[in-house]
Amino acid sequence: MRPPMKPEQDFPSSRGSLALSEQQRELSLYDQLRVGGLDENDGEGMSLKDYWAVIVRHKFTIILFVIIALVVAAISTTLQTPIYRSSVKLQIDREAARVVNFEGVTPREAAYSFDFYETQYQLLKSRGLAKRVIEQLGLESSEQFRAREKPSFFRSLKNFFSSGSPQTSEGNTGTGASTKGLENLLLANLSVTPVKNSRLVIVSYDSPNPELAARVVNTLAKSFIDMTMERRFENSSYAKEFLSDRIKQVRANLEESERKLVEYASQREIVDLDSKQGILMQKLEALNSRLTEVEAERIKAQSSYQEMQSSGAQGFDKVSDSEVITAYKEKLAELEAQYQDKLNVYKPEYPAMKRLKDQIEGLKHKIEKETVDIQSAVKSRYQAAVREQAMLQSRMADVKGQILELQRKSTDYQALKRDVETNRELYNGLLQRIKEVGVAAGVGSNNISIIDKGEVPGAAYKPNLRKNLQIALIIGLLGGIGLAFLFEHLDDTIKTSADVEKLTGLPVVGVVPEVRIKDESEPLALKTYSEPKSAIAEAYRSCRAALSFSSESGTPKILHITSSIAGEGKTTSAISLALTYVQAGNNVLLVDCDLRNPSLHNELALSNELGLTNYLVGEHKPSEIIQTDVVGGLYVMTTGPLPPNPAELLGSGKMETFLQVASDKFDLVILDSPPVLGLADAVVLANMSSASIMVVDAGVTRKDMLKGSVHRLRQAHAHVLGTLLVKYGQGRSGYGYDYKYHYNYYSYDAEDAEEHPKLAS
Repeated sequence: MRPPMKPEQDFPSSRGSLALSEQQRELSLYDQLRVGGLDENDGEGMSLKDYWAVIVRHKFTIILFVIIALVVAAISTTLQTPIYRSSVKLQIDREAARVVNFEGVTPREAAYSFDFYETQYQLLKSRGLAKRVIEQLGLESSEQFRAREKPSFFRSLKNFFSSGSPQTSEGNTGTGASTKGLENLLLANLSVTPVKNSRLVIVSYDSPNPELAARVVNTLAKSFIDMTMERRFENSSYAKEFLSDRIKQVRANLEESERKLVEYASQREIVDLDSKQGILMQKLEALNSRLTEVEAERIKAQSSYQEMQSSGAQGFDKVSDSEVITAYKEKLAELEAQYQDKLNVYKPEYPAMKRLKDQIEGLKHKIEKETVDIQSAVKSRYQAAVREQAMLQSRMADVKGQILELQRKSTDYQALKRDVETNRELYNGLLQRIKEVGVAAGVGSNNISIIDKGEVPGAAYKPNLRKNLQIALIIGLLGGIGLAFLFEHLDDTIKTSADVEKLTGLPVVGVVPEVRIKDESEPLALKTYSEPKSAIAEAYRSCRAALSFSSESGTPKILHITSSIAGEGKTTSAISLALTYVQAGNNVLLVDCDLRNPSLHNELALSNELGLTNYLVGEHKPSEIIQTDVVGGLYVMTTGPLPPNPAELLGSGKMETFLQVASDKFDLVILDSPPVLGLADAVVLANMSSASIMVVDAGVTRKDMLKGSVHRLRQAHAHVLGTLLVKYGQGRSGYGYDYKYHYNYYSYDAEDAEEHPKLAS
């Protein structure tokens, strides 16, 4: 076979532009693949899509957990004893019906009292009421009442977490069962459920026997009503006894206080202090009123008298205002005028003149006498007013003294009288209250009534298969999802391209989806060539486009393909990537450098008798070793016989010379390398290559392995170009990618197929 030479260009310049356009479209697809959601989580925390991805990745774990929960619930339900529930509906009012308008002994509940109904609910679940029901129904010897339920997983779990002992829920089933154990058993199966926004309450009892459940709940309701009535009667009886004893004591006190009052009144000769004191007060008020009037009159008279003394008789206004004196003065003036007129004619000794003179003198005497009488009257009135005032003052002082004396005498009498009145009021009140209590106690009204009696149930209340399955479904879903997130937390494998970039800082040059091979006769690596429109072919073409723009010179001449550990798909990736370059019209040399566990010849069904080791030891030339029986444009060099010292051969100068010559002869040299961890082969090859690509198996490669591999290559000063994420799909990584668009990305007609046979294939 002739030595491989770089083939001439098969396509004209138009075909070169077509290839460039193809690469640009593939690069665009690669960008869409990364931006479209596969690598959009840049370490900012999990989004809803990330949570959904975790659930999808572990869907089989969740489904298995749900199935186990449903099976356990179904089996446990079938093993449980059927339980029947009978319920009675009660109406509990705050007060009983008011038949009579008398207050009873039991205190009235206020409308805002919130503890009343809670008290009634606790009374329904009291041990005293339970004991009463047990005694009335004779449940001490009832085997049906003490029958145990079949053990179950849920019941055991409930008893384990319950605050009480197992006897609290099942009771003591021994022959000598104590009353306390029976009470606990009855209360454990009793439930009190208030009806919201009403005065109704539903009391239910669960039992394996339906007739027993109905009898217990009806007896309990009737016993509760009877117990409430008895408690009221007991309170009334106690109140009556207390009031009777108190009345006897108050009656004795009343009689004693009345006796003391009568004895004191007899000793002090007191008949009626209230009336006598009232008369004296009336007299005092009358004297006080008269004294005020007399004092006013005295002041008036005294003023007139003092005016008369100061002004004299002629200047006194009462004299000058007197009508009699005024008449006398007028008559006197007339007579004096006549006398003067006649004096001109007659002499004073003339009889007529004497008579006239006598009349004048008589009028003057009358005027003087009338003046004296007026003065005497004013003086007498003044003196009378003074005497009357003094008498009234003396009388008032006498009456006041009598009142004060009466008050001094009645002090003890009033105290004794008040004592009698207080005892009489207390006695009458107690007597009235004891009669009211007696009447109220005899009415027999109750604030609790039965609305619906408990009936014998026709169907079992539990176990409820549907309800248990629903609960098991919810528990299974929650538990399965929790287990999925636990596995996710414990899983340290690489799942997304974002994980790779965040961990290594390297770009992801390609994302290859996980595919399922229906026809296993054809190797997966050849799918890229045989099915150019498949999803895996599109993914490797996107990787080729990314590599074409990875540097200014385009794709590295010597491309080193490696992985952290074996089995991650580096050989398949190397073959597929080589085929994509062949489809683009390039001559590619694919070299299997895994001198420890070669697999390239198996994938391509080639002979491995001669290979790289034959060339490195100097037995053959490259032209004698390279095989061209796969695809036109693809040249393959297998490993040949496995040497005992692979690292020394790969690190020899002959290997370096071979790579330099191969890079000149071929468009691209791809090295299928051993894994990095644990071996020096990959480090040696990475140092000789233009660039290295780390193949990462999504869902398999561990983070610490990938980080250690990249770190080891960087320590060897290798140029790690990026990573290739393979087997990326719903199986392990939890993400899917719709490649329908990619299937239709290349649409060729017959003319295009004839012009570009390699692309059409």
